[in-house]
Amino acid sequence: MHPSSFPLHASRRFVLAALLACLSASASARDATVEALRLALQRPDAEAAAALGERVLATRPRDAEAAFFAGEAFGRMAIKASLLRKPGWASKTREAFQQAVKLDPDHVDSRLRLVQFYNMAPSVMGGGKDKAATEIAAFSARDPAGGHYLRGSSADKPAQAESELRAAVKLAPDDARYRRALISVLERQQRDDDALAVLDAGLARTPTDPRLLYVLGRYAAMSGQRTEAGLAAMDRLLARPSALPDDVSAAGAHWRRGQLREKSGRAQDALTDYRRAAALAPESKEIKQDLQRLASTIAG
Repeated sequence: MHPSSFPLHASRRFVLAALLACLSASASARDATVEALRLALQRPDAEAAAALGERVLATRPRDAEAAFFAGEAFGRMAIKASLLRKPGWASKTREAFQQAVKLDPDHVDSRLRLVQFYNMAPSVMGGGKDKAATEIAAFSARDPAGGHYLRGSSADKPAQAESELRAAVKLAPDDARYRRALISVLERQQRDDDALAVLDAGLARTPTDPRLLYVLGRYAAMSGQRTEAGLAAMDRLLARPSALPDDVSAAGAHWRRGQLREKSGRAQDALTDYRRAAALAPESKEIKQDLQRLASTIAG
């Protein structure tokens, strides 16, 4: 991506207040036990998250978000479990997402997880591309933009993925999930200018969206461009890390802010961010490498 200016029309205080209001809305409306499960998924302990998911699902059997987050936790266990235990966890994962969709047919994240499960899981575990296609068709009838999103997110060919995701963004231009998915497809093709144009168009419409702010911070950290705007974006996100959407990583935000702070000569502040990121995501080799490298540099 090439450098260009990032307009900040509102004052920092106004933008921060607006963002925090946006971020806190979903968490305040969510049941406390479900929110605890969401936060548990941000930590590396898959067993603890899965155990909590089973408890939450048992106590809130008619809560679509409880089922969704339980499915996320069970999916982690399905990946981590031994060969003998994988089928059981896979079944729990599928059933939890199916329950979430049944309870809330418009829950796009649950729909996406079901499509991904059907596409990836073998038939003996309940998978099948025909099932994925049926799921997409059912959702498209309810939500055309969401249908394009599901097709684009599961497409094998980049051109098809881009076409579907552009259609989703056109129909729902303020849904940052669709826009971020399109940006990812363009980045994987090394079409940085196109990806940046999609990001800028989104920020012009919803300048405080946490998903787009994260993309901006990541771009700034990786490219060395727009570093001031990227650092401001990460500051805004990390002002309330517990209120971040479940698909925006607090560990990632700390890591990217650390990279930006390091680029600006704030080594000690960067080290603090790297340590926090490593504590939140101890499995990340990239975060660990940055932490060890900077700590060694400061010590030396």
